[in-house]
This record gives sequence, C-alpha cells and structure tokens, in this order.
Amino acid sequence: MTAIVFDSSVLIAILKQERGYEQGEALISQALVLTINLAEVATYLARQGAPFETIQAILGKFPCQIVDFTNELVAMSGFLYHQTKSFGLSLGDRSCLALAITRNLPVLTADTAWTNLSLSVDIQTIR
Repeated sequence: MTAIVFDSSVLIAILKQERGYEQGEALISQALVLTINLAEVATYLARQGAPFETIQAILGKFPCQIVDFTNELVAMSGFLYHQTKSFGLSLGDRSCLALAITRNLPVLTADTAWTNLSLSVDIQTIR
C-alpha cells in the first residue's frame, strides 16, 4: 500500500460526510496526517461545540499515521509561502504540502484551489 498525505479538509469532510468523503474513507488507513493538521480538525470540532473529551475521542479514532511537525517541515512550510500566497493557503495547508514534498508522496485535499499550484507534488482532490 502506498502512503498518501491527508489535508485536514479531508478529515473534516469525512466527519461531516461531505461530497467526496468516501474517497478519504477508502484511503485513511494509508494516510499520513501532520499534528498541525490534526489540530485544525480539533479546532473545527471545538467550534462546533464539542467538549475536550469528545475531541480527544474523535481524533483518536482516525486510523491514520500521525506525523510530528519537524524542523525540516517548518522550514519547508515557510519556503512554500511565496509559491502559495496568491492562492491564500494557510500555514496548515503549506505544512501539509511540505510533508508531501519532503516524503515524495501524493497529497489528498478537499480544496480544489490546490490543483492550480505549480509545485512538484501530486495533488489529488476528493471533489
């Protein structure tokens, strides 16, 4: 099985069962997710009013590999700023792309704007 990097938008789409979520569900056991992107999912859940214990429980049920936000990924995320700023990508978005680039893996997102990026990474969307 080939690994794939998940953006937080895919995990949120799975939780909300939004259009395309089935593709994310089918690949989640192969997924790598950065801690910073998991924090974005936690923030989404908190905004929806979920208590701390519920957030912990939901995050713990994702059958994916959690990857720490290392110094290399921090540097790559910053480096990607100029290449992505016109597309409005967040730190979390750039961090997700940094993981995919440094590991030479495809990335899966729900954000179709990413397909317009000129980066050396295979960007796939669930929509």
